[in-house]
Amino acid sequence: MTTRILPTSARSIARAPKLNLTRRGRFVFIGVPLITGAAALLVVAVIFLLPTTVQANSEPVGDPVTHTVSVQPDQSLWEIAYAADPQRDTREVMDDIVELNGLASSEISAGQLLEVPAR
Repeated sequence: MTTRILPTSARSIARAPKLNLTRRGRFVFIGVPLITGAAALLVVAVIFLLPTTVQANSEPVGDPVTHTVSVQPDQSLWEIAYAADPQRDTREVMDDIVELNGLASSEISAGQLLEVPAR
Protein backbone atom coordinates (compact mmCIF):
# COMPACT_ATOMS: atom_id res chain seq x y z
CA MET A 1 0.00 0.00 0.00
CA THR A 2 1.43 3.28 -1.07
CA THR A 3 0.65 6.59 0.40
CA ARG A 4 0.29 9.45 -1.88
CA ILE A 5 1.33 12.82 -0.73
CA LEU A 6 -0.65 15.62 -2.26
CA PRO A 7 0.82 19.00 -2.94
CA THR A 8 -0.20 21.76 -0.51
CA SER A 9 -2.61 23.34 -2.96
CA ALA A 10 -4.54 20.07 -3.37
CA ARG A 11 -4.76 19.56 0.43
CA SER A 12 -6.42 22.93 0.95
CA ILE A 13 -9.02 22.13 -1.71
CA ALA A 14 -9.86 18.75 -0.22
CA ARG A 15 -10.63 20.18 3.22
CA ALA A 16 -14.09 21.77 3.60
CA PRO A 17 -13.93 25.40 4.62
CA LYS A 18 -15.30 26.31 8.06
CA LEU A 19 -18.67 28.04 7.90
CA ASN A 20 -18.78 31.35 9.78
CA LEU A 21 -22.28 32.68 10.32
CA THR A 22 -22.98 36.30 10.97
CA ARG A 23 -25.52 37.44 13.54
CA ARG A 24 -28.15 37.69 10.80
CA GLY A 25 -27.27 34.22 9.52
CA ARG A 26 -27.62 32.67 12.99
CA PHE A 27 -31.01 34.36 13.33
CA VAL A 28 -32.17 32.98 9.97
CA PHE A 29 -30.97 29.42 10.59
CA ILE A 30 -31.82 29.18 14.31
CA GLY A 31 -34.20 31.98 15.34
CA VAL A 32 -36.77 31.82 12.55
CA PRO A 33 -37.42 28.06 12.93
CA LEU A 34 -37.67 28.44 16.71
CA ILE A 35 -40.15 31.33 16.43
CA THR A 36 -42.20 29.46 13.82
CA GLY A 37 -42.27 26.33 15.95
CA ALA A 38 -43.32 28.28 19.04
CA ALA A 39 -46.14 29.97 17.11
CA ALA A 40 -47.34 26.61 15.76
CA LEU A 41 -47.24 25.12 19.26
CA LEU A 42 -49.26 28.06 20.59
CA VAL A 43 -51.91 27.62 17.88
CA VAL A 44 -52.20 23.89 18.60
CA ALA A 45 -52.46 24.56 22.34
CA VAL A 46 -55.23 27.12 21.80
CA ILE A 47 -57.17 24.77 19.54
CA PHE A 48 -57.00 21.74 21.80
CA LEU A 49 -56.87 23.19 25.31
CA LEU A 50 -59.49 25.93 25.27
CA PRO A 51 -63.07 24.78 25.85
CA THR A 52 -65.52 25.00 23.00
CA THR A 53 -67.84 27.98 23.08
CA VAL A 54 -70.71 26.47 21.11
CA GLN A 55 -72.70 23.83 22.90
CA ALA A 56 -75.66 21.90 21.60
CA ASN A 57 -78.84 22.29 23.60
CA SER A 58 -81.62 19.74 23.34
CA GLU A 59 -83.99 21.50 25.73
CA PRO A 60 -87.38 22.48 24.29
CA VAL A 61 -87.97 26.05 23.23
CA GLY A 62 -89.50 28.23 25.96
CA ASP A 63 -92.57 30.40 25.88
CA PRO A 64 -93.22 32.52 22.79
CA VAL A 65 -91.60 35.94 22.73
CA THR A 66 -94.70 37.67 21.32
CA HIS A 67 -98.44 37.22 21.17
CA THR A 68 -101.10 38.62 18.85
CA VAL A 69 -103.58 41.28 19.96
CA SER A 70 -106.61 42.53 18.04
CA VAL A 71 -107.09 46.31 18.28
CA GLN A 72 -110.48 47.26 19.75
CA PRO A 73 -112.43 50.40 18.72
CA ASP A 74 -111.09 53.59 20.35
CA GLN A 75 -108.04 51.73 21.71
CA SER A 76 -104.68 53.47 21.47
CA LEU A 77 -101.22 52.04 21.08
CA TRP A 78 -100.41 53.45 24.51
CA GLU A 79 -103.18 51.34 26.12
CA ILE A 80 -102.04 48.21 24.29
CA ALA A 81 -98.43 48.80 25.31
CA TYR A 82 -99.35 49.40 28.96
CA ALA A 83 -101.52 46.25 29.03
CA ALA A 84 -98.74 44.22 27.42
CA ASP A 85 -96.15 45.02 30.11
CA PRO A 86 -97.11 47.42 32.93
CA GLN A 87 -93.73 46.97 34.64
CA ARG A 88 -91.72 48.49 31.76
CA ASP A 89 -91.69 52.04 30.46
CA THR A 90 -94.73 52.27 28.18
CA ARG A 91 -92.81 54.28 25.58
CA GLU A 92 -90.27 51.47 25.21
CA VAL A 93 -93.03 48.88 24.79
CA MET A 94 -94.68 51.12 22.17
CA ASP A 95 -91.36 51.31 20.29
CA ASP A 96 -91.11 47.51 20.42
CA ILE A 97 -94.64 47.10 19.04
CA VAL A 98 -93.96 49.58 16.23
CA GLU A 99 -90.75 47.74 15.34
CA LEU A 100 -92.29 44.25 15.56
CA ASN A 101 -95.14 45.17 13.24
CA GLY A 102 -93.23 47.44 10.86
CA LEU A 103 -95.53 50.38 11.51
CA ALA A 104 -94.68 53.75 9.97
CA SER A 105 -96.27 55.62 12.90
CA SER A 106 -98.09 54.93 16.15
CA GLU A 107 -101.52 55.19 14.50
CA ILE A 108 -103.55 51.98 14.55
CA SER A 109 -107.06 51.07 13.45
CA ALA A 110 -109.79 48.90 14.97
CA GLY A 111 -109.56 45.24 13.98
CA GLN A 112 -105.86 45.45 13.20
CA LEU A 113 -103.76 42.52 14.47
CA LEU A 114 -100.58 43.48 16.27
CA GLU A 115 -97.66 41.40 17.54
CA VAL A 116 -97.05 42.46 21.14
CA PRO A 117 -94.02 41.49 23.28
CA ALA A 118 -94.83 38.89 25.90
CA ARG A 119 -94.10 39.65 29.56
